[in-house]
Amino acid sequence: MKIRLALTALVALCVALPLAGTRQDAAAQAIPFGIASETYYRLDVPNGTMRVRVEAEVSPGKGELTEVYLWTMPGATNVVATQDDATLTTEMTAPEPGIPAIVTATLAKPPRGAQRTNIVMNYDVPSQKNEFATLEPGLIEALFVSQDAGSFVFIDMPATGDNYVEPGCLRTASQPKDAHDAGLERFVCGDTVSIAFATEDKAAQKSCTELDDRCRQKALPDGEVFPFTGFAQSITDDAKKGVLEGELALSGGPVKVTLKYFKTDAAWAQRQFDIAMKAVPLLEAAYGWPYPHDVVNLRQSRFIELGGALGVAFPDEGQMLIANVDIPGVVSEEVTIHELAHQWAGSNLETSWLWEGLAEYGMRVVAPSFGFTPYNRRWDSYPWKDPLATWWHGSSIMNPDYWYGKSGAFWFEYEKAIGGRENMIAALGQMDDAEAKWPLDGEWFMDAGERVSGANLDELFLTWVYNRESAAPLIAERRAAHDKVKELTARAAQMGLPGVPADIQGLLDEWQFGPVPALVTSGNSVLDDYKLLTEETAAAGLPVGDAVAKSWGTVSVELTRRAIVDQRQAIAAIGRAATELAGQPEDAPSMVQLADARTKYTEGDYVKAEQLAATSTTTAYNQVAAKKMIAIAKEEQAAYKPSFLGKVGMFWADPDGDLASAEEAYASGDPTKALGLAKSAYTGWTEAEKRGLMRLAMLAGAMCLVTVGTYYLLRRLDPDRNAVKPLGQGHVLTDEGRGGWQDWENRA
Repeated sequence: MKIRLALTALVALCVALPLAGTRQDAAAQAIPFGIASETYYRLDVPNGTMRVRVEAEVSPGKGELTEVYLWTMPGATNVVATQDDATLTTEMTAPEPGIPAIVTATLAKPPRGAQRTNIVMNYDVPSQKNEFATLEPGLIEALFVSQDAGSFVFIDMPATGDNYVEPGCLRTASQPKDAHDAGLERFVCGDTVSIAFATEDKAAQKSCTELDDRCRQKALPDGEVFPFTGFAQSITDDAKKGVLEGELALSGGPVKVTLKYFKTDAAWAQRQFDIAMKAVPLLEAAYGWPYPHDVVNLRQSRFIELGGALGVAFPDEGQMLIANVDIPGVVSEEVTIHELAHQWAGSNLETSWLWEGLAEYGMRVVAPSFGFTPYNRRWDSYPWKDPLATWWHGSSIMNPDYWYGKSGAFWFEYEKAIGGRENMIAALGQMDDAEAKWPLDGEWFMDAGERVSGANLDELFLTWVYNRESAAPLIAERRAAHDKVKELTARAAQMGLPGVPADIQGLLDEWQFGPVPALVTSGNSVLDDYKLLTEETAAAGLPVGDAVAKSWGTVSVELTRRAIVDQRQAIAAIGRAATELAGQPEDAPSMVQLADARTKYTEGDYVKAEQLAATSTTTAYNQVAAKKMIAIAKEEQAAYKPSFLGKVGMFWADPDGDLASAEEAYASGDPTKALGLAKSAYTGWTEAEKRGLMRLAMLAGAMCLVTVGTYYLLRRLDPDRNAVKPLGQGHVLTDEGRGGWQDWENRA
């Protein structure tokens, strides 16, 4: 089963099977006082023991509180509780051996009302083995006892050990110095299940490693006591590690398979590992696309069982937790395959009926290869008719057998409706191609099924998935849009244009059907233009080409229209040029350009083809004009006699060189360049005197500017420039005790 939480976590949790009778709570009564606590476990793994310290703040809420109840690990010894350094009288009660015990501590200073008091309890946990814990030299694995709601549990384990904690238990951001110096690393467990489900929410994970109070253990909805927060295992004796490893050669490359388990369950673990090695390739074939990770990490978990789960999958990581639970009628093989299936049916899907239904489908498809019969949920024996899309979205039904059973059965009906297993694999195989659209919804699968089969799935989805009353109008609008597009694409296919224009397909994919009729009309107009294009190409003796065919199913309607316009303009330009150049020799530059235009047309470069065709006629005109212009320039060259102004005008000009270059360009077949150079040579001679006069005028102007500038500079240097001069004296530089004007630079 997969659960989407407020923290945006997405996991798969194979639950929905009754756990009644598997284990009895040690206590089912609510604690009659307020408590917030931290429990510190220091594991001595080499010796198989642990030391525990509980720090609790309690408040009576009302009245007077004379005694408190605190939980201990099974087999606790040397229990000492204090209140403000006063040792308290304690009494320990255990329902039966191997079960967490309750310590009742009588308070030395009973608080009243809103008063609070702090209690500290220390105890030891010796080596033992029971349903909740295994402590032996070199190995500790245990469900760690908390004080219920408001609790944090801290676990200090050897840093060099092989340590495994529930995904909801995190390494604390700050590591205590005393623990670090002792070679230990600290983990924290609080609201373990929610934190585990939030593995993809890095901000939430970080806040919990920093001990945000919101990450403390939460109360159960029914108010019952749940004095556990997580499961952890630490091994320092390599002989006691439980690890199985292998490698699979899958279509996407090699995949490493690992199963970590508790050594006492070795036989069960070997069965699950063998099943995983066989199931992953079978599931890959059933879903039609490669396994999405390079690892398959299976880990045995005991805590998820107490949370009502048999398995939890993390589809974005290739990781799964599985529990070894013996329930009549249920085999753990089914759970393992279901969780593996979630690696294909996981975070890439939008909601419960999709990911759980497809995981159930995958498991049941491959189950015959293992020789077991999957659990019969008898979902159709219930009186409910709630559509699949209402699971967690409007339905009040919480029965997991109904939802798991119905969602799994739907996909077999879907398979039948689209034509069988081969088409089913083809439809599911499109999932990884649509990664940009993840998470995929029911609408996507309706479209995918119809794409591969051509079947009408309206009734299937209205019967199984959607609320008929509210969904029927949209489904009808969708059908009308698809029918119009189908007619358009059928006409296009007859004309050799496969596929659906991208803008139309985009609207269909997004289920935005309003604009589709107008685009279909535009598409038919484009097909009309294409028909004219084929007629014009035939008349011009040119090939139709495949540019429009490639465009039609890959770009928008208007871009395809643009491609047709470009091709038609190229055809028209080539036709005009051929008419205007009739009679030109084949080796003429204009005819060479026209041949190049036809080549570009054949290659599908219609814009360049049009440019070359237009240029070819210009080249023909330029060829005649260049010949005449060269002759005129030669006449001017022969008649030119330079004057004074002409010589000035010839500075930086080389009309003789331009004329020689013009003749070379003409001979090499570039009349356009030849024409330009010949004109330049001609004007070089005819306008020489004009240029000379202009240059002399510019020189005179420059000299005037220098004169005026010199005047203002000298005036600036005159110390008496602001004094009133006697009439007739004008501008004079004088000594007057300051030295001669020649010495002005040396004045202080």
